[in-house]
Amino acid sequence: MATSWPQKKRLLGKKHPRLDGPAKSTGQAKYSADINRPGMLHAAILRCPHAHARIRSIDTNAAEKRPGFAALHLIAKAGEELFFAGAEILAIAADTEEHCRDCLHAVKIEYDVLPHQVKVEDALKNDAKTCPPIGPRGERENVRPAIESKTEKITEGWKEAEVTHEGYYGMPVISHQCLEPHGLVAEWSGDQTSLTVWASTQATWGTAQALARHFRIPAANVNCITHYMGGGYGSKFGPDVQGIAAAELAKAVKRPVKLMLDRAEEILAAGNRPSAYGKVRIGATKAGKITAYAAETWGTPGVATSRTVGPLPYVYLFENSITHTVVRINAGAQRAMRAPGHPQSCFLTDCAIDDLAAKLDMDPMQVRLKNLPPDDVQAQQNDPLGWPAMRGRVYKEQIEKIAEACGWKKKWHKPGEGKGVIRHGIGMALHTWGGQASPQRNECNVTISRDGSVVASTSTQDLGTGQRTVTALVVAEILGLQPDDITLKFGESILGQSSGSGGSTTCPSQAPAALIAATAVKEDFLTKIAPRLKAEKADLELEDGKVVDKKNNKSWPWKQACSTLGMDQATGSGFWNFAESNKPENKGVSKTGVGGVQVAEVLVDTETGVVRCTDFWAIQDCGMLINKLACESQVAGGVIMGLNYALFEENILDRQTGRQVNPDMEFYK
Repeated sequence: MATSWPQKKRLLGKKHPRLDGPAKSTGQAKYSADINRPGMLHAAILRCPHAHARIRSIDTNAAEKRPGFAALHLIAKAGEELFFAGAEILAIAADTEEHCRDCLHAVKIEYDVLPHQVKVEDALKNDAKTCPPIGPRGERENVRPAIESKTEKITEGWKEAEVTHEGYYGMPVISHQCLEPHGLVAEWSGDQTSLTVWASTQATWGTAQALARHFRIPAANVNCITHYMGGGYGSKFGPDVQGIAAAELAKAVKRPVKLMLDRAEEILAAGNRPSAYGKVRIGATKAGKITAYAAETWGTPGVATSRTVGPLPYVYLFENSITHTVVRINAGAQRAMRAPGHPQSCFLTDCAIDDLAAKLDMDPMQVRLKNLPPDDVQAQQNDPLGWPAMRGRVYKEQIEKIAEACGWKKKWHKPGEGKGVIRHGIGMALHTWGGQASPQRNECNVTISRDGSVVASTSTQDLGTGQRTVTALVVAEILGLQPDDITLKFGESILGQSSGSGGSTTCPSQAPAALIAATAVKEDFLTKIAPRLKAEKADLELEDGKVVDKKNNKSWPWKQACSTLGMDQATGSGFWNFAESNKPENKGVSKTGVGGVQVAEVLVDTETGVVRCTDFWAIQDCGMLINKLACESQVAGGVIMGLNYALFEENILDRQTGRQVNPDMEFYK
């Protein structure tokens, strides 16, 4: 059955306040840390103070005798090697948070402190082997073999270049800094066969599945609940070490256990955005046509092994040669963070274009316009209105619109121009991202009852982006109601399958599922009530809280029409994933590819180096909007995080001790 959005929209695409706004602003919303279960214990984790060490011995005797002690769960054992300051060793549960910390302080651990490496430049200079073994043979490489790629005509590109520029650019490691820390509350059933967790997670379904695998129980026996969440940004896709520890402790003592990380733990052990540095060479004709781009890049994912940059050159399709070296150090492992690799790639590309434009004595906006990626011919054949098919045209339109909005022609000037200590600058950058439906199945169920209540159920989590309101808007649009007429059962893994909130896939996955479910329940509802209203189903429509008989010019208030259901219910279900979005009959429901252009205006104190951003403009190709207000909020949030990334944030590690010197909000910024 084909799926499509309604041509005429009452609600979709307009600005709507979030349905959960009052609950959040008045403190009624219950986050994981707010959950308090009868008989609940508190747990915390003891962490390694060294950047690299082997545990010689663990003595917990004194801790187990401390007041309030309830249980202990070993995460690492004597003889094991730990690879960063903050690595987990054990967790303790006690009757209060204070007693729990007191018990941790009583644990005695002896270490063999081993050599560490926490600076990328140091790791590149020597052949240290201080990170976890990798590969089938257990290699101990800190510096991984370089990943190399190049296009066929890169040599010709350099020959065509009349002007070249070489520059060094870089971005440091930063932390996610989720407002709500990682953690959960775990509670087992009396017979220890089923588990409920209240978790701060971007994946209720995935977290439940992971816990089921760990404890070797049926997935149906685990319910992961995330009714409200204070952000994840890519760092919260599973139960994590602390989640497993809390569930293990809860099982051992047969009581609920809460384990939430503190701010320092968040920064040290809950993931980060990796660094990226590069020596970039770029060449162009005197007319500004870029002919070649070469980048020798490197960065650190901490003890992880993944690359730290995305596609290069970013957005553009220059002839290029790229090398990337992963440099592992003794620091917490990187995790996905808001378009993984893309900000780094954008920086390594756009900075070089700006400097090249200065060397060409050209406006960098004009250089960008001359080098936009061409429209994709193959994509035009498959989907003429899709993002790849139109990206050259879209970027051109976006650049022209944002240039007009910010007054680029009047404000732009050559680098270095101006008088006095405070200098003015204006800059531009382009970006792209996914936004398609998830490969994983996303389900939604909708019911209509005789009292007029409409319930939409989905396990999808709302990590703060407004997905709860999106679901209500879609269902209300189809049923002719208002979003606050819809009761939502949200964020519980037992409500059906759903994907994690990552890659900007939640709305493109869940909104179509809600659309299908709402359409199905409407069909079932009209089928059941038509004979009871003595009307033809084909003549009935749902409009403005009424059931309307168009042919006979009659209408019934929503609740009156619903009352004819009697003991019956109208039901509808739907699911969506990437495979469904690619079916020809579903064309236009959800697609991949979003992109935009941003402009920042700054004042720089050339004596102190202080940068102040005075104005910012962002233009974004989003596809069909569900809630314009939430969409604007997402763009604003991205801008704010980008400003912080550029001007304030950095994880700083001490070369001598191997520890992070700023694992707090005061000095992190």
